[in-house]
Amino acid sequence: MRRAARLGFVISALLVSREVWCSDQQSIMVFPNHARLVFSTPVPSALSQEFGPRWSRLTFVRPDGTQLSLIPDELLTDNGGVIFSTVGSRALSPGGRYLVLDLTRTGITENEAGQSVAASREFCPILDTVTGCVSRDYAGGICGGAWDSKSEIWHSQLDSGRPDSQSMNTLAKPTAKAIWTQYSRAKSSDIRPFLRAALGLSNINACDPPDAENASYYAQIKDVLGNEKASPKASALPLVDVQPSPSPDASNLPQWTVQSERAWLYERPSVGSIRHGYLIRGDRVTVIGEQGTGWMRIRYARVGKSPTEAWMQKQDIAR
Repeated sequence: MRRAARLGFVISALLVSREVWCSDQQSIMVFPNHARLVFSTPVPSALSQEFGPRWSRLTFVRPDGTQLSLIPDELLTDNGGVIFSTVGSRALSPGGRYLVLDLTRTGITENEAGQSVAASREFCPILDTVTGCVSRDYAGGICGGAWDSKSEIWHSQLDSGRPDSQSMNTLAKPTAKAIWTQYSRAKSSDIRPFLRAALGLSNINACDPPDAENASYYAQIKDVLGNEKASPKASALPLVDVQPSPSPDASNLPQWTVQSERAWLYERPSVGSIRHGYLIRGDRVTVIGEQGTGWMRIRYARVGKSPTEAWMQKQDIAR
C-alpha cells in the first residue's frame, strides 16, 4: 500500500514538473506531454530600458514537432506590442495541461512633464498545452489568481472584487462560427479586427480544428480575407499617410484620451484600411479633423519622434 501511494506521488510530481533551458536568445519550457513553449527574440536593448529584459516572440511546439506562433498579429515594434515573460511552476495547472501565460501589451505615451514613458497592462491568457489553443485573454484582478490545489480550476477575482472561479472544462474558446457571426452582425467591411480579438486565425484553428461542421465558416472567413487581399482598393492603400492638405496647427487644439485597451489606427476613415499598430488606454492624442460621426483624424506625438497621424474610431477616445 505504501509503495502504491509513493508511486502515485511520483506520478503526480511528474505531471506538474517542467524542464527549462535558457540562453541569451531563448528560454524553453517543456511540458509532460513533450510539447514545448519557446520564448525567443529578446526585447531589443533600445526598448529593454523601457519594457525590461523579456521576449517578443512566443512559439508553441506540439509533440509532433509542428509549430504555432502565439499572438503573431501583435509583434513588438517601436510603437509597442506584446511582450512575453517566462512563467514559474505555479502557472501550470495541477494536471499539467493548462498554463497561465504572462504577457504585457505595451505602448509609448507622454507624462504630464512631456517625457516619453512606457505605458502597459498585464494580461493572463490560458494556453492548452495539448492543442496550443489560447483563450480567456483577460487582465486585471483575474491575473492575480491561483490554480485549485486538486482540479483544473483557476481561482481569482474580477476587477469589481467579486470572487471568480473558472473551470477549464467550461472554458469558452474562440470558434470559426463565433467569429463569422460577430463579423456578419457588425456589417463590417474588415474581418481582421475580429480575428485579432481571437488572437489570430491560427489560434482559432488550434481552438476549433476544422471539420465538417465548421468548414463552411472557415471557407467564408478565408474567402473574405482573399477578397480583401485581391481588392484593388486595398492593394492601393499607401504605406504612409497621404495628406490631401497640410495638417492644421495642433498647438491650440484640445487633447483626447484613448479609452480602449487597444485602439486600432487606420489609413483612411474606413474599417477596410486598418494599419499595423495601435494605441492603448491612457495615451493622449490631438484631434486634427473628423469625418461623419464616427471617425477622428488624430496626431500622436512622442519626444524625439516624428508625430504619427492616422484615423481612429471616435468610440475609442474621449475628451
